[in-house]
Amino acid sequence: MRLYHGDILFAPRLGELTALPGGYLAVEQGVVQGVSPHLPEAWKGCPVEELGRRLLIPAFNDIHLHAAQLPMAGLGYDGTSDEWFSRYAYPTEQRYSSDLPYAREVNRDLIARLKENGIMRSVIMCATGSESTRDLMEQLMESGLGAFVGKMNSDYGAFGEAQESHQDSCAQTLELISWARGKSEKVKYILSPEFIPAVSQEMLTFLGELAQKEGLPVHSHMSEGPADLELVAGRFPQEGWYGPVWDRFGLFGQTPTVMAHCLYVTGEELELMARRGVYIAHCPNPAQNVPSGRYLSVRKALDMGIPVGLGSDIGCGHTLSMLENMVLAVQGSKMLTKEKPLTLADAFYLATKGGGSFFGRVGSFEPGYQFDALVIEDESLTRHRDYTLAERLQRLVYCGDSRNISRRFCGGNEVFI
Repeated sequence: MRLYHGDILFAPRLGELTALPGGYLAVEQGVVQGVSPHLPEAWKGCPVEELGRRLLIPAFNDIHLHAAQLPMAGLGYDGTSDEWFSRYAYPTEQRYSSDLPYAREVNRDLIARLKENGIMRSVIMCATGSESTRDLMEQLMESGLGAFVGKMNSDYGAFGEAQESHQDSCAQTLELISWARGKSEKVKYILSPEFIPAVSQEMLTFLGELAQKEGLPVHSHMSEGPADLELVAGRFPQEGWYGPVWDRFGLFGQTPTVMAHCLYVTGEELELMARRGVYIAHCPNPAQNVPSGRYLSVRKALDMGIPVGLGSDIGCGHTLSMLENMVLAVQGSKMLTKEKPLTLADAFYLATKGGGSFFGRVGSFEPGYQFDALVIEDESLTRHRDYTLAERLQRLVYCGDSRNISRRFCGGNEVFI
């Protein structure tokens, strides 16, 4: 067993911080054994990593991003959503799918940026190409990071022509699942239909049956704006909304499921998500980059018991920084004046345990949790007066950046950049 001695801070519950100045954290075989404000008798004699006045916090988790869209982050936010797809998203994804050397470079860059920003686990949608998806999974397996990764299924033209044929999409998905099976404990496959307007009924049936047969998780988008809602209602008039359609095809919590955005969800859909344990990937950055006329009521979702984590949504979002996304989540919630806004402690929970729970016992320093952790060097932010650990966290989130992260751990193993 190994001990870490320093200023320990984590969020075991929404809105609650556990702070241990000069505390001890015990790790064995990559799993947290416990934390203590002092050195327990039973831990004496164990090797100790001295962190001094550095902060030790859980690592961040990003539960919605697009690998192929990294090169277009920051582009196209002045136009309409249709223009964003046609001018930027689809051409960028098509190159990622067809040009493997280019995709390898993008994947390498993405992994470097995930490490840099302290994101030790992520849920990633690739594009329609299977080789670029496999390459990302292989690189992630070598990196030490954890992830759910999926080839995007998109066999129905939502905003133009379909990106792939139904037959090719099914065959490549099955090949990737077979290839990935049992290869890694940290990097696993996740079914990734683009969104309902871009997948055929045959694809929805195929993926729903595959999810049940293989016990595979699901990752997609839901209710981003009026344009996609109109397409869903037009194709599925009996249901009329995303939730009932996903549910009919067995892709809505029958296996672990994360849906991004959810800006226009109905009360009935939220109730179904709460019953099924469907995660919402709250993406505050893209909601402000490409305004859809609505902002997710995270507080309402949380009050209903819906699990919520943060997503960067690269490239509709322009930054992978979870520090920036936490700030945006708090600021965005303050625009909803009729409800209690998120606190910094709430946002920290969403970035750590809230999203981390999609990966299992991840995102906290409670006993039995994976030791996913960041060591924070924040002397430059705290030299002018004494700060509590909670205040140091606020200074880090609002005024710090990735340069304040000095060490990174995933599943007990140190990850180097």
